[in-house]
Amino acid sequence: MNKCLEWLLLIVLAAGGAFLWCKLSLPRYQSIDLSISQIKAVDISKKFLKEKCRVQVNGYKTAVSFIVDEGTDRYLQRKMGNIAEQRLLRRLHFDLFCWVVRFFKEKQKEEFRVAVSSATGEVIGYSHAIEDTASRPTVDKEKVRQLAFDFLKSTYGFSPAQYITHGEDLKKYDNRLEYAFTWANKDVDIPWNKSREKGSAKLLTSVTVSGNEVLGFSKFQFDIPDGFNRYVDNLVQTGQNLTLVFRLFYLALLTIAIFIVVNRKHQVVARSVKPFYIGAGVIIFVVMILDVINSYQSLLFDYPTTQSLEAYIVRQFIENIIGPFFIALAFVLPALAGESIRYEITPLKKERSLLSTFMSSMCSRPLARQIFIGYFAAAVILGAQAYIFDLGFKYCGVWDELSWLTQASTSIVPAFSALVLGFQASFSEEAMFRLFAINLLKKYGVPTILAVILSAAMWGFGHTGYAIFPMWFRGVEVTCIGIIMGTFYLRYGLVCVVAAHYFIDSFLSSLPYLLKPGASLNFCSALAVIILPLMLALIAMIFNKSTQEKPLSIKFNSQQNFNYNLLLELCRLKSPEELIVMKKDLERHGWDAAIIQRVFGEKNLL
Repeated sequence: MNKCLEWLLLIVLAAGGAFLWCKLSLPRYQSIDLSISQIKAVDISKKFLKEKCRVQVNGYKTAVSFIVDEGTDRYLQRKMGNIAEQRLLRRLHFDLFCWVVRFFKEKQKEEFRVAVSSATGEVIGYSHAIEDTASRPTVDKEKVRQLAFDFLKSTYGFSPAQYITHGEDLKKYDNRLEYAFTWANKDVDIPWNKSREKGSAKLLTSVTVSGNEVLGFSKFQFDIPDGFNRYVDNLVQTGQNLTLVFRLFYLALLTIAIFIVVNRKHQVVARSVKPFYIGAGVIIFVVMILDVINSYQSLLFDYPTTQSLEAYIVRQFIENIIGPFFIALAFVLPALAGESIRYEITPLKKERSLLSTFMSSMCSRPLARQIFIGYFAAAVILGAQAYIFDLGFKYCGVWDELSWLTQASTSIVPAFSALVLGFQASFSEEAMFRLFAINLLKKYGVPTILAVILSAAMWGFGHTGYAIFPMWFRGVEVTCIGIIMGTFYLRYGLVCVVAAHYFIDSFLSSLPYLLKPGASLNFCSALAVIILPLMLALIAMIFNKSTQEKPLSIKFNSQQNFNYNLLLELCRLKSPEELIVMKKDLERHGWDAAIIQRVFGEKNLL
């Protein structure tokens, strides 16, 4: 295909993908509003405790978490669809996302939690945990109820006429009584009816009071039918079963990669690429450890105050080192094995691995070209994903959750978490499922198209543990994306799909901040993260070092030079037909592919 025509086609496909994503997916993501920052949420919480609860939290440790009401989101999506859900939430002024600020002390049960709307800064929930033996004066039930009414009215303008009593519970402690009052909105009742499971979701407002103190409240909370929760649990089990099957395939691939690396560790290709991939693995490990520190708030938020804080942090840190270590190892081994197999089966398709780049220059226009095409590929994939989900919403009863959008926001530097996710996932997954899996399948005679589909399916169904229902749909969706990835890999190379994968993961993780353009630090840092490969491409174009590839023979050691000369001598008196037979025998018996390629290349038999 003419290069100009090819670029034009890529631009048109990317533009179409961007349009589809903006039309079909963007409205869904716009439901998240981070107008209130993490720091602002802490200030609002302290002010609320001081003015409303007459509590000073000096001396308390603080932890913040950004959360989404998953149960409400999944129920409304399943019953109403995305558009109707958003309309209902806007009409009710219901906050699906919020900051939860925790104030606690080491080895002390008493603590405070304040939920703050990330969109408006309104305090929408509060709880004060106290010791079971804590004392509060005994107050008449009617006075307690009136206290609850007065609190809600002064806080939200609560109108009893719009609600009916849903529940009144009394819990007795040794030194106090604790009342819990719940009211249901008269106008909100969303039925659930599937098979024999029936019920309805009701919008509740609740207050917990002991003595003359409000111990907790919730402005709005959907009471989800138990039948629906059981239905979701059943779907989750299906997803876990599919994930288990994937893990068996993944373990098999990793075992094969280990076997290949061990058997070819002294071969030229393996020795040539080993320093880079080991270095990249070390970087993956280090940045993931740094992200554990960056996510320190999450560790604090889950801290059980019954134990030493120092011991808890040390234990959590050690546990969080193990995962990154195995992720780095699971990147290095398939990458080394994939480089070796690729060189053996498609020596002329140099862009499908990084060996050729190592033998020429990392700062070259061909490398920059792959990165630019990777961004076009990312736009195509995002559009395809949006279209697949739209079909799923319309015809397969699909609904998804937005909990993954909150993962980076709790971090000290959200953009760094997005960078780590994009960097780790793109390198490790593309090394395993594109560089290694496709070439491995092709080596053993699997047709190229089938190799792309099988590797995509193995990758796709490894994602069925994500909160997308029914959970098999996630496997189908990511398999389709994997087929597109595999196509771009075969056509444009490894760097292309790594850049595409990095952009997609870092872009989606940064969305909460990218949707609020401005001069804020979080927006600017998120933007910098998603364009990082583009900056590297521009640097490569500016320096544009020579792309003249050095011969791999410069990496031969003395033993390999001896084998090369020996093989060359053996081939001198052979006929072309005998040479072809000899070449196949050498490959079958595991001879170094680099030596074979050089000798038979000189004989013009490649």
